[in-house]
Amino acid sequence: MKELVATRNMEYPDQELYNFVLKEMKKRNINKKTVGEAVYELQHQYFPNLKPEDFGKELPKVLKKREVLNLLATGFVLDNLATEKKLPEPYQQIVENDLGQFGVDETLAIAVSQLYGSLGNTNFGYGDKVKVGWAKNLDTDTKHNRVNTFADDLFLALVSGVVGRFGHGRPLKMSGEEEIQ
Repeated sequence: MKELVATRNMEYPDQELYNFVLKEMKKRNINKKTVGEAVYELQHQYFPNLKPEDFGKELPKVLKKREVLNLLATGFVLDNLATEKKLPEPYQQIVENDLGQFGVDETLAIAVSQLYGSLGNTNFGYGDKVKVGWAKNLDTDTKHNRVNTFADDLFLALVSGVVGRFGHGRPLKMSGEEEIQ
């Protein structure tokens, strides 16, 4: 039996993966503006002095995690294959029609939102239920002849990541530091 060994001499293609994800996001109008507007919709009551563009500025930081890029790329590839009708049946029909019992699209997105704690998770769940911001457009987009089964949820995962960064980004308010023994 052949021994399985990790490829140790290959560097991860971070830049290529990042560029691929950005290209796929651009095709779907997922950007600082659309993400910032959705975060604003969810969070303006907690951050009344911030504008949508302030929230949108955090998107590049969310995208600088390899795990986020891998999950986004996987979902976009599956949407692309479904758009091109290149998935095997019955998977093609399941993904193309975004069947409610499928859930794999939400599972990928939840994996992203979990990186941002309970704020990420709860905001993803709420955003998915009401299809906040651009997610509604992605969910119902028929004019571009593109399957967005994964894209609408991944958009919301990015939104939840930005929410988590803002919510968890506040420094602790402590009077002094205790020495750890």
